Formats: sequence, C-alpha cells, structure tokens
Amino acid sequence: MDHYCRLLDTAQWLEVGMSWTAIQSLAAPLSVADVAERLAGPEADIRMLDVREGPLYVPAVHIADCGSSIMLLDHVGEVVSWVPGLMDRLSEGARLWNVGWHVNGGNRLVYAVDGRVLVEVPALDRTAVYGAEPHALNHVLHLLPDPFTPLSKASAMAIIEMESGASLDLEWLEADQMAVILGHGE
Repeated sequence: MDHYCRLLDTAQWLEVGMSWTAIQSLAAPLSVADVAERLAGPEADIRMLDVREGPLYVPAVHIADCGSSIMLLDHVGEVVSWVPGLMDRLSEGARLWNVGWHVNGGNRLVYAVDGRVLVEVPALDRTAVYGAEPHALNHVLHLLPDPFTPLSKASAMAIIEMESGASLDLEWLEADQMAVILGHGE
C-alpha cells in the first residue's frame, strides 16, 4: 500500500480522476488487441499517447500487457468505471478488478467475473458492499481503511495488485503508452 500512497502523492494529477483496471483471462491469455476490441470494436484505433495528457479531443484508455493481466488506465476516471455494461463486456471469460474516482467523487472498487459484476464497493466503504456475490472479496476488503481517507484509494489499488499481479508505477505514468481511442478524431 505504501507504493500507491507514494504514487498518488507524486502523481497528484490522478487525484482529479482515474480508473485503473486489471483483466485476467480465465482460460487462454488475453492480448492487448483482444481487450482493445472489447473496448472499441474490431477496428480499434491504438496509438502511443502521453499518459498525463491523453488525447485532446476524444476519450482514450491507456492499455498495457502486465504479465498475466491486461491493464487499463483512464486518467479522467469516467470511461471504464461508468459506461453501462462495459465491465460486464470486459470481464467475459475473465476476472476484472477496477478502482475509479472522478472530480465529483464516485470512488468505488468493482470485481467482475465472466461477464457479471460480483462485488461493488461504493465510496471504497467496506461496510457498504453489494453485488451478485458480495462476499467474493471478503479475504481482502478488510484492508480498506475508513472511507474518505487518503489511504482508501491507495488501499484499493494495492488490493488490485495483490489479486491480479498488475502494477501501476510512476515510470509507466511518465512515458508514452499505448492507448485505445474511443471515438473519432485526428
């Protein structure tokens, strides 16, 4: 958890909004292209973009192969976390962990498996868990501190790393990375 406290303290622009997702296949490994297609269709437009800036006129989600997982980062915090049905689609044949927040709040942790959201933790509050199988993450939810504390976001990110093996670090955030363009633009 200390790693993510330092990361959020250093990359303070993430405090405004962010959605971080790890997707891990239940069978054959997923590729970046597989997940990009789930995000944007068969003709997914993948470009290299600065993570901090992203595209100026169209939404995009950064994407990376992270060992046994595919990682997504939406630095605005409004695409993966809030597009209806997207987490279901991204988790088909896979396990998905997502933590997100945006400028108006909306903090939450989500766990989905094989096209179904099993756990939602609104406000990162371990006492407010709901979903199809609300106890599916009980083994790690005790790590969440009281909601609305500075540690709650870092703790949720640490849970995703512990569960999926995906890791987000400052070096990755400070470089150009692959991004799936979600819309039409230049």
